Amino acid sequence: MQVLAVDIGTTRLKAGRLDLEGRLHRLAVRAIPLIQDGTGRAEHDPEAVWEQFVAAAREAAEGGAPAVRWLVLSTYQLGLLPVDGEGRPLMGLMTLLDTRPRETFPGLLARMDPQDLYRRTGCPPVFQYPLAKLEWLRARRPEIFRAARWFLGLKDFLLLRLIGRPVTEPSLATATQLMNVHTLRWDPEALALVDLSAERLPEVVPPEARLGPLRPEAAAALGLGAAVEVIAGVYDGGAVGLGLGALVPGVGAMNLGTTAMIRVAADRPLLDGSPRMRLQTYYLAQGRWFPGAALSNAGLVLRWLQDVLGRRDAAPEALAEAEPTDLLFLPFLAGERYPGISHQASGVLFGLQAYHGPGHLVRAAMEGVAFGMRLILEALRENGLAPLRLRAGGGGARSALWMRILASVLGVPVEVPEVPEPALLGGVQVVRLALGMEDAMASLPPTPFRRYEPVSEWVPVYAHRFAAFQALLADLEAAFRRHGFGTQPLSG
Repeated sequence: MQVLAVDIGTTRLKAGRLDLEGRLHRLAVRAIPLIQDGTGRAEHDPEAVWEQFVAAAREAAEGGAPAVRWLVLSTYQLGLLPVDGEGRPLMGLMTLLDTRPRETFPGLLARMDPQDLYRRTGCPPVFQYPLAKLEWLRARRPEIFRAARWFLGLKDFLLLRLIGRPVTEPSLATATQLMNVHTLRWDPEALALVDLSAERLPEVVPPEARLGPLRPEAAAALGLGAAVEVIAGVYDGGAVGLGLGALVPGVGAMNLGTTAMIRVAADRPLLDGSPRMRLQTYYLAQGRWFPGAALSNAGLVLRWLQDVLGRRDAAPEALAEAEPTDLLFLPFLAGERYPGISHQASGVLFGLQAYHGPGHLVRAAMEGVAFGMRLILEALRENGLAPLRLRAGGGGARSALWMRILASVLGVPVEVPEVPEPALLGGVQVVRLALGMEDAMASLPPTPFRRYEPVSEWVPVYAHRFAAFQALLADLEAAFRRHGFGTQPLSG
């Protein structure tokens, strides 16, 4: 008996056929085009994602479809898609990289008590959450807001296609700024901010919920048997955390993909004890929570640089300088959701001199992301969650140079598992949990790691550069507000 696990990030979709012991039998990968323009729009075409999902699932199941008994999904958070009563999309799916809600966020912020909303929802006041996207829709696309029967995330939309009813699960719902983390129910006060009723949101089920068999038309499209059972699953970062063994005491999970995160498992929804609201707390599974924070800008910054330099054919590691650079890169190309950074932030290169070349730019980008990750780790430490080591997943974890930079900036060893896709392994663990297997949440299978220790010569250099990074960030706060980069559309 096997599992078809599908993980969908911002730019890539991965489908794998695995057995219940976590062994990967077949993998399929597809790119997901991101639709962007000068207005701040960053959408996925939901129909195109469905087509890629079907193609990847069929490829992964090829040669073993009769053995597949369960289908489990993990997808990115912070997406929003209005659909009609038949489940048809009314527009593109607004992704976590969509910056248009910055236009209307100040008005929403003025109507809320940020500290009170944070205490209830575990989500700090930043524009990337679906709450802010709903406010933008209400103000800028009122005809769509009124016509929508449901507002869904990407996984909710796919589950609607697969089983015929709109459902979500709490690892996604606690990242909407619409759910009360203390009750795991939609929060009436948050909904009232955007004149929304809970009936227009999907039903919330546990991650281990067994949602029933595939609809016959979905089974036919995927080339699977009609008896294949759908399991709700968790979000992509949660699946990575489970696959990395992040529930082990003293271990934190780090994902380094298009975006990035650091999180540590906890037995309650831990909030930041300071007024800065730096931590988000999302549900994971089986009564466990996943407090931490994320950056909107990670791998996307390196891809942008590769395009600018005309070197998409070369790995960033091959382009970067071998030693730390004196150039500071604030890598906030898509704004930033980390609450210690202004929601109007943009990318900044500071200290640029005539002797700097492409290698310095690439190295500075890697270092800038690492400095942002250190902000997160220090917030966790200040709130009693101090991991002794980090386990890393995502495409960025394939770069030995970036792992050494991160270990040196963060001051802890970084371990990279010798598994191709930890998120798919995490999906298998959720299936095991749904089946009531006693060791469901244990790390499967025992996996060797490549371990990266902090580079002793780099540690003091980066301590100094991180202080400069923080000072520059503080100095630019007023400039970001004054110039309002990204808050007004260029057209449309």
